[in-house]
Amino acid sequence: MKLDSRLHPVFVTAVFMAVCLLPAMALKDISPSNELRYLSIADEAIENGSVFTFSNQGEPYADKPPLYLWLLMLSKLLFGGHNTFILSLFSFIPAIVTIAVMDRWLMQVSRLTSIKFPFGDRFTAAMALGTSAMFLGTAVILRMDMLMTMFIVLALYTFYKMYRGIGNSTANGILLPVYIFLALFTKGPVGILMPVLSIFFFLLLSGRLKDTGRYLGVRTWLILALLCGAWFLGVWLEGGREYLDNLLFHQTLDRAVDAFHHKKPVWYYLVAIWYVAAPYSIAAIYALFSRAGRQGYVTDAGRLFVVSFAVTFIMLSLFSSKLSVYLLPVLPFLIYYMALSGRNTGCNGWMRFAFLVPALLLAIVAVAMFSAPHVMAFIPGLSLPEDMLQTARSGYVYVAGALLLFCSVMSMHALFRRKSWTEAASWLSASILLVVLSITPLVPRLNDYIGYRNLAAVAKELKEISGASGVATYGVHRPENMDVFLGEDVLILDGTESGEAVSGLSDMILIAGKPALRDDRAAAETLSGMYNVQVGDYLVYVIRRMPDL
Repeated sequence: MKLDSRLHPVFVTAVFMAVCLLPAMALKDISPSNELRYLSIADEAIENGSVFTFSNQGEPYADKPPLYLWLLMLSKLLFGGHNTFILSLFSFIPAIVTIAVMDRWLMQVSRLTSIKFPFGDRFTAAMALGTSAMFLGTAVILRMDMLMTMFIVLALYTFYKMYRGIGNSTANGILLPVYIFLALFTKGPVGILMPVLSIFFFLLLSGRLKDTGRYLGVRTWLILALLCGAWFLGVWLEGGREYLDNLLFHQTLDRAVDAFHHKKPVWYYLVAIWYVAAPYSIAAIYALFSRAGRQGYVTDAGRLFVVSFAVTFIMLSLFSSKLSVYLLPVLPFLIYYMALSGRNTGCNGWMRFAFLVPALLLAIVAVAMFSAPHVMAFIPGLSLPEDMLQTARSGYVYVAGALLLFCSVMSMHALFRRKSWTEAASWLSASILLVVLSITPLVPRLNDYIGYRNLAAVAKELKEISGASGVATYGVHRPENMDVFLGEDVLILDGTESGEAVSGLSDMILIAGKPALRDDRAAAETLSGMYNVQVGDYLVYVIRRMPDL
């Protein structure tokens, strides 16, 4: 895959990603697991006039710092509501900035060493980072992880410039703690731990530990202390000591030592890294451990990339609370170390294997996209909604499969005929983005299964028509934050006696999950014959008066 080298590789990557991802971002619904909860928290903060303290359904929510929630609040105040496209930009723009900073870092290495990075190498690195599984996913969903990753990358790049004497030392000395604080202010302790520990161990391994004070000295800690002090003072004035204790201790030390959410074994990330960095994980891990790949370690940037990856990976593994998305901040350093060391590895046997495997897997997926609708028809006991079957048979799916198969074949051609792993990687990257673009027209059909916007709209309309007094839910995943769309709280019937509670409803709109009704025969019989509208995997009932049972 050859492009005009007069163009900037990050510009080309950003345009490619924007064209392929922005339409889907504009059409997709908001998922109920975390995205909808963040919006509900932002709504409550606006309603309560809160700035530093937050709540979710009236319960204190000290899990996250305020910066990202401030962006959600500002967006609603400016646009009068929650616009999915605008909200997604708070992840997409930091993703592009992160790629741009890593590319500039690579060019600094080129200026300071004899290693040269032509357009193709830089484009491959940018596209590989942009389409690595977790990076791509987090670039379009509503989470603060990408924003924190951007600030961490900026902090460590600023340290690198200080270390190599690039730019204004005074300005960099101020920007370093500011970026570290903004990372902390976005997501939490990892935002400060990752850059500080990476800098410390980099200096230790470089034999420059005595210079620690130059980067993590009085000025750095004083700026951090002042910024954190202002934040904590605002929390104390607004939420009191109990909220401050929850923020500083319960949500940090308790989660790290004995997690109350997402508790996983110490080896969890040893498995997760393979799909988090897919489809480049084999090549990236090979670069870390191969003899040829380790030649990139002799550069200061390469050493810092490896240290940042290793220190963060070990630190996160030692924490009790684990999610695969927590590995996001290490991806820029892992992928760009692959690009840095790839100048030495070349397209050897291992690199061909590293890209042949994902190319073959994507080719298999492409064939499955052609055959899946026909295969599903012959699987005994398989019962899928008709709208899902129609989606699987859509021409857009066949177009996506054809593009995926073509790019996979071209990737293998680049490996074995052109002897270029960078071209092979570029074809894989292009295939992922083109598949997303190809199936974008199907997103509105899938929204009924992604989020609650359409479901809530139907419930709200039926409530207005019928004059029902409220909305209840039964067998709905995390329904409490549906108030973002409904404009009112919902009555949640889930529990040990939820089936009986259904029979006691009257003058209500009931949103019931079809799987829950299949498992609760009594509730299903109670609702049998009542008017309902199906939305995805849910039924919306209009309950006027329930019979006495």
